[in-house]
Amino acid sequence: MIKRKGEKIMGIISIVLNAIGVGFGALILSVGPSFYDEINEVLKEEGETLPIETLQASVHAFGTQFMVVSAIAAVLSIVGVIFLKTDRRAVLSGILFLVSAVTLLIGTVGLAFAPMVLLFIIGLMSLIRKPNSDIHTSEYPS
Repeated sequence: MIKRKGEKIMGIISIVLNAIGVGFGALILSVGPSFYDEINEVLKEEGETLPIETLQASVHAFGTQFMVVSAIAAVLSIVGVIFLKTDRRAVLSGILFLVSAVTLLIGTVGLAFAPMVLLFIIGLMSLIRKPNSDIHTSEYPS
């Protein structure tokens, strides 16, 4: 049986980072009207403007998407860490970690880079590391 302490620790770190991502999405949703005015002033300097309603809807949609995708990745990571307890389920755990990494890559447009990289590494480690098979068995002592 392989000790998968590294995968578990990195999995817990990625869960914490995904929880921070959920908080970041909530922070995006809680911005006030002055934030949209500042964005519009920056856009005016570049020669373009957007209606406040359009800008507010797009920021709200991105915040919601960031929260949902981070929450999905956190849940998949929690299930993956739980499945790491046995070697038989390490492959399933690795697949869950890789699916979580791809979800973060696509859903957050690469903004959740740190947990995405951690989950990708954990997924590969879970899939690649295999238990040592002993050449000598109890039937034929060395």
